[in-house]
Amino acid sequence: MRDNKGFTLIEVLITVSILLGVVITVIPLLQLLILEGETLTDRRYMNQELFDELQPFLWSPGRPLPQSQHTTFQANGMKAVYHFTQERELIKGCVEWTNVKEKRETICLYGVPRKK
Repeated sequence: MRDNKGFTLIEVLITVSILLGVVITVIPLLQLLILEGETLTDRRYMNQELFDELQPFLWSPGRPLPQSQHTTFQANGMKAVYHFTQERELIKGCVEWTNVKEKRETICLYGVPRKK
């Protein structure tokens, strides 16, 4: 019997095919995770921007809401639009933008104005 100290061609082909299968599976998952991370970062940022924009209307009871129903601004390289409305005793603020997946997203916050 011979003393074999190397890999056969079949062993190498099986190893390469297993590694290729793992790589083909992992790369799309990583891309998806990166996109989801960017989407969540944008949501947090927009939520904070809306919160900051809504505060002056809540803390200054006589302050009127913007005359224009839509206020456009640039945030993190994205075009976003604010909407502010009065709903009974609450002030509703919404922000709309297109996320990195090219889908429209909307976040709305409600606030109770401070009493005079």
